[in-house]
Amino acid sequence: MGCIQQKDHHMKQFNIKLPDSINQTTLLTDLDLSDSQDQYLQIGINLSSIGELHPNVQKVYEELGDLFPNLQGQYLMMPDQSIYFGQISNGKRNGQGKQHWQREGNFMEGTWIDNQLNGRARMIYPNGDYFDGNFVNNMANGQGKFVNQRKEMRGFWFNNKLIGEGTEIRKNGTIYVGQFQDGKIHGQGKFEFANGCVYKGNLHKGKMHGNGELIFNDNSRYIGEFRNNCIQGRGIYEANYPIHGWFHSKYENQTLFLYFFRQEIPVQFNQHDCTLIQKQLDTFFD
Repeated sequence: MGCIQQKDHHMKQFNIKLPDSINQTTLLTDLDLSDSQDQYLQIGINLSSIGELHPNVQKVYEELGDLFPNLQGQYLMMPDQSIYFGQISNGKRNGQGKQHWQREGNFMEGTWIDNQLNGRARMIYPNGDYFDGNFVNNMANGQGKFVNQRKEMRGFWFNNKLIGEGTEIRKNGTIYVGQFQDGKIHGQGKFEFANGCVYKGNLHKGKMHGNGELIFNDNSRYIGEFRNNCIQGRGIYEANYPIHGWFHSKYENQTLFLYFFRQEIPVQFNQHDCTLIQKQLDTFFD
């Protein structure tokens, strides 16, 4: 039996990827330079910009605006050839600043303490994605927001992963409000789908799973058991009057097929009489 499918990209765990040089603690070592002091001064004098941003990064940057307007500071060339401009103390990033990885295309504005991100920071990626939130020791910890071409995720991050209560707003109009675990939709939550359907209940790794309620866009509803995005198990279907029993569903050709049995039996539709309820839905669970 075909079940309602969810595209894999909606279930992928979100992890913030920072360039390796974020952990570098010195400008260059004594072994790299014959005279590190002269080289440091030369970098400060010769650099006058962080370089041209990737067009996608530039577009997002202009839309969001400066995180730290009227920033003043010095330039540093990092070991990976990225350029930092901002507040510096003892040759390290200390305070507010911005950093551009010209080779990778990443651009960051943030607050550093001894070269470690601590406080608010924003990373914009060359594909136009960005993360804006609070960091502790180079990891996202605290309130934050991640935006890409498909969705926006808001909530509380712990060690780079969204956990607890949060919100996911998809560009196709679907909105989720509820619990996250390890960056995935998991626990109790509510989906409001673009087609007008609403699901409230248990979710397991991004899927309707366990007990829940699904309200269709014609105001009929199913209350009962779900398995891996399928209506499956004991429940109640309410339209003009309630129907109690066992239900199984499949979705194909823009139609939800809901099969109702008065007693619990194996799912062999061709060999057992059952009541068929059909719902015309452009999409069901995305």
